[in-house]
Amino acid sequence: MDWNLYANFTAAMIAIVNPLGLIPLWSQLTNDLGKKERRELAAMLIGTAVFILLIFLIFGNAILGFFSIEVPVFQIAGGILLLFTGISMVNGNIFQIENKQSQAKEKHPYHLVKTRFREILVPLAIPMLSGPGSLTTVILFGHRLDSATDYLVLSCLLIIILLILFAVFVYAEKIEKKIDPIIFNVLTRLFGILVVAISIQFMMEGLKEIIAGWGQENVL
Repeated sequence: MDWNLYANFTAAMIAIVNPLGLIPLWSQLTNDLGKKERRELAAMLIGTAVFILLIFLIFGNAILGFFSIEVPVFQIAGGILLLFTGISMVNGNIFQIENKQSQAKEKHPYHLVKTRFREILVPLAIPMLSGPGSLTTVILFGHRLDSATDYLVLSCLLIIILLILFAVFVYAEKIEKKIDPIIFNVLTRLFGILVVAISIQFMMEGLKEIIAGWGQENVL
């Protein structure tokens, strides 16, 4: 068991998912719903994100193989995407997303939740929770795993992180009342710096493998 790998994965996913940083966006998109509807909607969004990310964590290497994409190349491409995500977080404009709430009045609460889920699936579940940053992270970390135990541990960590986000969504109203909005902005920028560092590390690892491969070809 590689505890260092587990710790790095946890830090990377928390930084990219950024639970506290999503509170303002979540509140904006669901402030007209009741507590029960918000809880059901949060469960649907988190469930969708867990399903997508687990698929890419477990089958990421097979997906890359199907498209004949070498891992070092994907590390560089994914690192570039992560870099843009991190820079957006540092600049504070990653959450400037249009509110797409429906104006229609649904009579049944379940239909209202389904309608709102369709409306905020993009951007909240995709790409905020399961977008370029998180998908790249789970694929690259999944490539480093050597055993079924490692896959199980990372899958559990991923589920725990998203369950924490679910709890944040459920109690967002109370959290927002007790925490100054400026703290959300500060945390988002700090997480952004961490994401930038992770992206550069991915790109350097990819370049290192490619350069090593060129060196071996020249020797041959």
